[in-house]
Order: sequence, then C-alpha cells, then structure tokens
Amino acid sequence: MARRYKSIFFDADDTLFDYPSAERNALLACWEKFRVRAKAEAFIAAYRRHNHDVWQEFERGETDQATLRIERFRRLAAELDFPGLLPERVSPFYLETLACQPQLLPGALERVRELAEKFPLALITNGIAAVQNRRFAASPITRFFRSIVISEEVGIAKPDPRIFAPALQKIGVQAADILYVGDSVTSDMAAARNAGMDFCWVNPGGLPVPEGFAPAFVIPAISEFPIL
Repeated sequence: MARRYKSIFFDADDTLFDYPSAERNALLACWEKFRVRAKAEAFIAAYRRHNHDVWQEFERGETDQATLRIERFRRLAAELDFPGLLPERVSPFYLETLACQPQLLPGALERVRELAEKFPLALITNGIAAVQNRRFAASPITRFFRSIVISEEVGIAKPDPRIFAPALQKIGVQAADILYVGDSVTSDMAAARNAGMDFCWVNPGGLPVPEGFAPAFVIPAISEFPIL
C-alpha cells in the first residue's frame, strides 16, 4: 500500500464477523420455536429481504432501531400470512439468540492480530448495542481494538461521518490518516467518503465499484487484507 496510515478502522459484520451464519442460526431457532408454517429456507430468505429494506430505511434516517427491531418481523409475518408470528415475541427471542453468535470470518482474527502490532485499531458498527456487546465480549478479536463504537450507544449511525468521532478522539488521529475497512456501499463506503477517509472495500461478490465512489483498495475477503 502506497501511503502510511496511522490507524485502521474496521466495520464488524460481514467484514470481520460472519453475520450470515450468526443470523441463520438465530432465524432457524425462531423458525423452530414459533412453529413457522413456511419452509425454513423460505422463512430465512423472506426475513433477509425485509431486514435489508428496513436497515436501508434506518441508514437513510427514515426509522430508528427500536422500530426496526419490530418492523422487519411485522413485514415478515404479513408476507407469510402468519398472524401467529407476533413481532413483539419473535424479536426479543431472535436478538437474544443472535447475541450468542460471535463467529468470525476466516482469517479475520489473524489479520487483526497482526495489524494490532503496528496500528491502533477501532471497530465501528451500526449494530444493536445489546446484541453487539455480547457478541464482542465472546470473541477473541475485540481485545485487539483500542476503540469500539456502536451506533446505538453514540446516537449516530453510518453513513453519518460523525460516528467516527469517538474513535478518532480516543486514538488521537485525524480522519485523513485512517484506512476504513468495510463491506457495505451504503453504510461503510459512504461513511468513509463522507469522513474523508480512505476505504478498503471487502467485496466477495466481485461487484463493480459504484459510480461516485473510489475505494483505495478492493479485496475479496478479509483474509486477503495485506499487512501494512
């Protein structure tokens, strides 16, 4: 890498943490507990569509996390025509189960451990605080981070660049000296651009760079992140 960074910031889910596996385990537990009539794979696919839509609304500032938690299951129950799938019951169970899923992506722990020997690291996530705090506490990776910022705790969510402020202040660096590593175009890539940070895009699907963005680096997986 051509330039010298003073710190590396990371997104959590789908960058370091294996969120699809965590989510799938929690959804299968919901499917079994609430005796969902739809097939398991159809239930998971439908939830992921609605969850994606509601998170996009959250990133645009059109809803809040309290509403998000319920709304995704309300839409799911409506699509499946299953009034017995009560969002106010399913959502707490889902979140409790999800909080017990700290799986990491292959190579994540090794890369972070190596980078922590050279750089102060920060972890920046839009996730729900009660879930993320428990997942982070159960993972060996989080001890390598100087700063951990969870959107719900600071009241600011990516792509708002202000979410980086607590980590910048704690580590004592400027945004221009940061390489931010993440997977989401609308959340991570946009936040890095808004903050004036270089961005490393974790892009396992090999998607083209969206118009209006210019990530400094594109990698297929965190295991391919080079040691600086």
